[in-house]
Amino acid sequence: MAFPTDNPGAWLMHCHIAWHISEGLGIQFLEATSQIANLPQKGDAWSNQCTSWNNYWKNTPWPKFGSGL
Repeated sequence: MAFPTDNPGAWLMHCHIAWHISEGLGIQFLEATSQIANLPQKGDAWSNQCTSWNNYWKNTPWPKFGSGL
């Protein structure tokens, strides 16, 4: 497997067989760790996204099952 390592952050790699990820068969790649501290941090935009999602999810007609990945 090969991919460019030019996007700082923590990236999840997983199989698309849902029970694999729910059983812990996933891995995170830390890319360009020296640059991660320079990425935008949590703030109002982050909090607003979470609030919006939580409000939407309360009334969704599609209940979640499994890990969500």
